[in-house]
Amino acid sequence: MVSSGLYGQGGFVAPVAAQDNPTPNEQSEEDEAEPEKLTRGERRRQRIMERYEATGESEACIPMRRLGSSIVFDDQTIFFEGRGKRGYLNKLPAKCIGLAREERFAYANSFGSLCRGDIITVLDSFGRAWGSCGVGHFEEMVKKPKDDSGEK
Repeated sequence: MVSSGLYGQGGFVAPVAAQDNPTPNEQSEEDEAEPEKLTRGERRRQRIMERYEATGESEACIPMRRLGSSIVFDDQTIFFEGRGKRGYLNKLPAKCIGLAREERFAYANSFGSLCRGDIITVLDSFGRAWGSCGVGHFEEMVKKPKDDSGEK
């Protein structure tokens, strides 16, 4: 079966725009020139970093009332949208297997804050637990000011 946008010749599949096979040196130069395909998490990170900038400050705990939704970038990084113009980037101390795939997690606390060292539990689409991981420091981010063109 041939993928959409590709053609096959004698078992070889190449991009439609390719007219001939490049030499190995030409191939590596072309690969460097083409932007590599980004994962869903990398695209999310890119969109967030276009809107937010780091303050250089980090916090060990964030009151729950200051947190909005969360966006998973990969198995080790979560961005928490904050109330107002703030957000918090959290780099977990270790990879949390399945976090990027499932993109959902739960946590419980009794003090009204999410803190470094608190445990999150990765959940699948049925709410089943797939493992637990510790939370890292919260790097504070602020929304970039809007430019004069009215774009964010």
